[in-house]
Amino acid sequence: MSVLRINISNLAEGTHHRSLEAGPEEIGLDSRFSKAIHLEATLEKTSRQLYLQVEFKTGGAFTCDRCLDEFEKEFAAAYRVFYVTDDSGWVGKDEEGIQVISPDANYIDLNEDVRQYVILALPQKILCREECAGLCPNCGTNLNRARCNCETEQVDSRLAGLKKFLGN
Repeated sequence: MSVLRINISNLAEGTHHRSLEAGPEEIGLDSRFSKAIHLEATLEKTSRQLYLQVEFKTGGAFTCDRCLDEFEKEFAAAYRVFYVTDDSGWVGKDEEGIQVISPDANYIDLNEDVRQYVILALPQKILCREECAGLCPNCGTNLNRARCNCETEQVDSRLAGLKKFLGN
């Protein structure tokens, strides 16, 4: 049974607020996510559609892509969806963010949408901090913790022959 769902049967027209919470494993997130997903939803119902705005936050233990240290990080994001019972009025319009539901639907299941938006909220490069110095490419020293004695000038081996022409 879905943990992040909103009962829409017998829901009066107007604006409704819901606070929901789920464990990361309950919506299929991997073991990096250790904090519960806290979700604030605002649902506006009219006779022809439902407009859902969702804000969520979660977090967990991640590995820095530069220095390989483990660190805790929180993520927050938001998304919105129009739920319609008849898609004929939406054909050709921006279909992203529009979902067709049965007129007899009793619930809106948010599990998969939230799971996907949590994953999309992760940056492509996960860093412990923006100014992370990373690892030395020669000796592997974590440059956030210590300096190494490696030569700092790195020359691409394919360009090393050009040094003769420059007199270096």
